Amino acid sequence: MDYRCHRCVSAAGTGAVFFALSVLLSWPVSGVAEGDSRWSARLGYARVAFHTDAAIAIAGLPAAGAAVVIDDQTVLLGDAGFEFNDRWSARLAIGSPLDLAVGASGSLRALAPPLSGRLGEIQIAPVIVSGLYAPRSFGRLRPYVGAGLVYAWVRETAGEDVQGLDATSEWGLVVQAGCEARLGQRWSVFVDARQLYLDTSASGVIAPLGGAPVTASVELDPLILHAGVGYRF
Repeated sequence: MDYRCHRCVSAAGTGAVFFALSVLLSWPVSGVAEGDSRWSARLGYARVAFHTDAAIAIAGLPAAGAAVVIDDQTVLLGDAGFEFNDRWSARLAIGSPLDLAVGASGSLRALAPPLSGRLGEIQIAPVIVSGLYAPRSFGRLRPYVGAGLVYAWVRETAGEDVQGLDATSEWGLVVQAGCEARLGQRWSVFVDARQLYLDTSASGVIAPLGGAPVTASVELDPLILHAGVGYRF
């Protein structure tokens, strides 16, 4: 099974992100106290839990009950944000690359042997842009909700049961909610949850099955639970 997600970012998707950012950055700023910085950076560890679903075909025939599994990951994740006013803000999050081992699940397990159960490995670096809305503050606590776009950049691939593994990058959607607690004028702590909706397609050959071609449509849909510290500057 070769993870063939589209290697080129669509011009439409890229244009949409830059258009959204330009609109946000031109948004009139109001309600932020004078001298209170509108820029901030946050850093912490995140737990990434994948909820996969796949439609797989082997030699052109649907493989009933075939599935893939990706183990949960822990990643160092940072983001930078800008407050337009007391209610609205935007954040850009970039995580360290994830090395994801793709394992066989469902009816694919019946093919081991001759398969080993490890289909291959892909390395993904996520970039997330989101707009956030904070309805109100409760003392030092500031809850928020938001939504945006995610770009999953596939940096490397390595095949095992699947030879010639080739994955490409994909755009997806994200919904987000969290809460920040200010410790002082500059420092804060936070907890955050991001649900990503991210699909990819795949194709390749399985050498132990005589080089049979395999195609797949895979939903990754990771949930990212993030906690750490923030700093205004």
